[in-house]
Amino acid sequence: MRAIFLNVFVISTICLLPLFKDELCLIGEQVLKKEYTRFEKARIIGARALQISMGAPTLIKIPKNVIFPIDIAMLEFKENAIPITVKRNEE
Repeated sequence: MRAIFLNVFVISTICLLPLFKDELCLIGEQVLKKEYTRFEKARIIGARALQISMGAPTLIKIPKNVIFPIDIAMLEFKENAIPITVKRNEE
């Protein structure tokens, strides 16, 4: 199985709407329930942390004691605010 990571900030012909952890996504004729593996979760949080470290605005209100991008990305993931999703290709 191969996974493709999509970001809503990049124009794509596949999906432009953010899909979050518990939403259903219709891709072709398949309906997929979004539940991420630990590898997908790590990739999503890592990609978002890189965006934050490069100056991207945060998507949630950040507590004053949280300063590291990885911690901010983890908070955003827990609140389902990250606009990155996974498209799975069954092979």
